[in-house]
Amino acid sequence: MHFVHVALPARVFHAFTYRLPERCPTPHRGARVIVPLGRRRVVGIVTELVDAPPTGFETNDIKPIERILDDTPILAAPLLQLIAWMAAYYCAPIGEVCRTALPKRLFELGGPRTLRPTEPNEFIDVGVVREPPLLTAAQKEVRAQLIAPLQNQQSPTALLHGITGSGKTEVYLQLFEEVVKQGGQAILLVPEIGLTPQLAHRVTGRFGKRVAIYHSGLTDAQRHHQWERMRSGDAAIVVGTRSALFAPFPNLKAIAVDEEHDSSYKQEDGGVLYNARDAAIMRGKLEGAVVVLGSATPSLESFAAARSGKYHYLHLPDRATGAKLPTVEIVDMRKAAGRRRGGSRTAPTGYVSLSEPLAHAIDETLARREQTLLFLNRRGFARFLLCTACGHVPICPNCNISLSLHMGRRSLVCHYCEYAIALLERCPSCKSPELLPSGSGTERLEAEIRDFFPTARVTRLDRDTSEKSGVRNKIFRDMNHGAIDILIGTQLITKGHDFPNVTLVGIVSSDNMLHLPDFRAAERTFQLITQVAGRAGRATKAGKVIVQTYLPHHHSLICAQNHDVETFAREELPMRESLSYPPYTRLVNIRFAGNREDRVEKGAHAIADILRTKTVVLGPAASPLEKIRGKFRWQLLIKARDTKTIATTLCGLHEQSKSLLPAGVRMTIDVDPTNLL
Repeated sequence: MHFVHVALPARVFHAFTYRLPERCPTPHRGARVIVPLGRRRVVGIVTELVDAPPTGFETNDIKPIERILDDTPILAAPLLQLIAWMAAYYCAPIGEVCRTALPKRLFELGGPRTLRPTEPNEFIDVGVVREPPLLTAAQKEVRAQLIAPLQNQQSPTALLHGITGSGKTEVYLQLFEEVVKQGGQAILLVPEIGLTPQLAHRVTGRFGKRVAIYHSGLTDAQRHHQWERMRSGDAAIVVGTRSALFAPFPNLKAIAVDEEHDSSYKQEDGGVLYNARDAAIMRGKLEGAVVVLGSATPSLESFAAARSGKYHYLHLPDRATGAKLPTVEIVDMRKAAGRRRGGSRTAPTGYVSLSEPLAHAIDETLARREQTLLFLNRRGFARFLLCTACGHVPICPNCNISLSLHMGRRSLVCHYCEYAIALLERCPSCKSPELLPSGSGTERLEAEIRDFFPTARVTRLDRDTSEKSGVRNKIFRDMNHGAIDILIGTQLITKGHDFPNVTLVGIVSSDNMLHLPDFRAAERTFQLITQVAGRAGRATKAGKVIVQTYLPHHHSLICAQNHDVETFAREELPMRESLSYPPYTRLVNIRFAGNREDRVEKGAHAIADILRTKTVVLGPAASPLEKIRGKFRWQLLIKARDTKTIATTLCGLHEQSKSLLPAGVRMTIDVDPTNLL
């Protein structure tokens, strides 16, 4: 073998070929090498060994590699296969997938620097290894069905549908115990960083220092050190977010994807637009590992796959503690007007966000010295500032979206690009002082709650309050220690947290989620309401949930009221099938962005014309959010029944686009999109 294919960390959709110099040892597939790229020297990954140059090239035309960095592969064969599959399936540059899979330091020319010793307890406390609790009968049955494939060397995918508080995490841990006994390793994926410390604490409580922590919140040095611990065998289990999927375990036997329905598993903000849940299923197949997808509100894609027999369906119908699910009351806001309030320093006069039933329930909860969660999925004080004289609304110049009012910062802020201006005293259009804050956010709700319940200890958790390191964990500790009476928050309070003294959950407005222009709006509303409702009554005290809405008869709310996934799926899936949406078809969203709208539109139409000769194309059209961060946005949708059709359709599209897209227009291919805005 005299030549190697090398994947380079760049936006290039193929590997590069280099030759081996004389007397150079043959590198392993999956090893790093230093190679020339134009005038630069870069670190790449060897993907193939070949004995001839590409067609049309002579040996002397091929540049030589400069140096082999690894005596053994840093990417084992199954991980290389996973990377190749991801590059093909998600239409991503293979070198970019390699960079996603490995610590940043491994691509530095100087190589990893000497690292100071670190232990897992830099990130979590390791209090002694604890014995596992007794399992319920349902947990024992699920555990047995997950362990059986390990002994038979099978690699099934199982959907673990367990209601909130049913003990799914304990099932993961007992599966991992069996894996470790057999000399294997396991991965526990969580959707976002905020859940990592809580779950990591439980896992280290069981497995001690054999646990690695891996997520984007670590420094480059910490990430590399944790990666080396996994590779060397010092760690047998990793807890982390998306990137933990690529743990370099030599004998991977189990992967658990907690809250598998969560859209945070899909990379959205540049880079490789992959879904870690789906990639985990593929890695399980390649490694011969058991994959468990856990959720109280499974995605309809996973639920349909389980119903069809593609996934093994496992069910935990009861809470592990014996506690009952909370009662859910739907308040029709068409009939239940909010309380009227006087003006204050922090909020103007007007109707507040609370209905009488919710306000009364908070009073009762405070009297019992129990805790309340109030969920509102919009941060800031008000959604926009309206001039009642002329109708003007201040708009972000970069995004063509209304600026949200933030009273604490005394400013109007864009939630997409963070453009901000000082709070206006007069309308910039007509100079009128009659400016009305419209649409409540968490900041306004906090002001109202403090006015109505002046003796209550109130805390707000959203992106504005949790930007400082450690704030979120402190709030959760205060909740557990009883130092907070009412916690107000966005989605950050809905996921996986266990507060024993929370007996009341108020969902202040469910409608803003339902009205999004997305076919998954009803599903996400059902999931959010069910998940946040599950925070109530998790211990011995009964829980209550109050949902405020102007759409009290919508099926997503009725099913959430009854904690009924089965009925929701029966209602929603036929609509999906009739409109050819997932899980019955695969979607690809092709987005176009640029500084000039006419060029973006022209490029979108040019690509659409090419694709129409191969498949069904919807659009192109301006994106629902037409302009973000100064870029005009258009998009088109491809629908196909199977992945082969998508692969055939998209093959070579990036190369074709080079001659079709006007200057300054960038095309992004998003396979299986979770966000169509």
